[in-house]
Amino acid sequence: MYFCYADDSGADQGRTLTGLLVPEEGWNDLLHCWLEGRRGLEETWGISKNTELHASNLVKGRGRPCATAEQNQRFGRPARLAAHDLMMRHLARCASLRVLTVAGRTAQIAEVYQGFVDHLELWALERDTRMMIMYDGQVGPEDTSGMAQEDAQKLWEQAVRNASPYRAAHRRLPLTTRRILEDPIMQDSRYSQFIQAADMVGYAAFHHLGLTHPEVWPKMNPVGAMSKSYRRLSQHWLPGHGTDGIVWLDADSAQKRRNPRHAGGPREQDPLSAL
Repeated sequence: MYFCYADDSGADQGRTLTGLLVPEEGWNDLLHCWLEGRRGLEETWGISKNTELHASNLVKGRGRPCATAEQNQRFGRPARLAAHDLMMRHLARCASLRVLTVAGRTAQIAEVYQGFVDHLELWALERDTRMMIMYDGQVGPEDTSGMAQEDAQKLWEQAVRNASPYRAAHRRLPLTTRRILEDPIMQDSRYSQFIQAADMVGYAAFHHLGLTHPEVWPKMNPVGAMSKSYRRLSQHWLPGHGTDGIVWLDADSAQKRRNPRHAGGPREQDPLSAL
């Protein structure tokens, strides 16, 4: 059984989705490695382990994540890139971690998510394992104590509707053979260390792609240091899948994913797919 923590990145007409895959027996080790990195951030720059790490804010110099004004003053661009790199180095220490990024020439992240799910479904079949996906997303209002019941209900319903395209990607899998279990579990990145980790890796992968595919993001100024950080995880890229751990979606590959060899005929839809 694998857990997959996923987050999206990209811009304009190119979107990416990165997943961190860890087997159930490796979950504790991954958390240990990540928290060791968080301890390094706190000791070096004063960034509390409870401070949300958001890669684009970190790299672009947004926010004041350090504990004191003096520490924030010293936390300039070189330090911010070093902080990102420190976290990549600590993630690389988890031997069982696997990393996959799926990219598509589209502005619709739901399209990339569909390809991401199809790709992981085949990978899980090949390994004779199963998987659950945790995805960055709002799950509803955090505190409804000061709200009218009707307003709180509307916010919850909106969160459920926002997740609809991602649920559909899971529910279209053949019920008798599917390896990705359950609907995607939406987690708020503020409270999930591993969703933050997926964001850090995904943003680095995005810059790595920006260097190798400038035609997709002509307005982007990719940061070479981010690509270097991403390459620290080279031993963890999903083997045999794509280049540099990255799979590009195209019409032919999409057709193959929708008609996998194991299907053996018409796909049996999940009876809940209409819900």
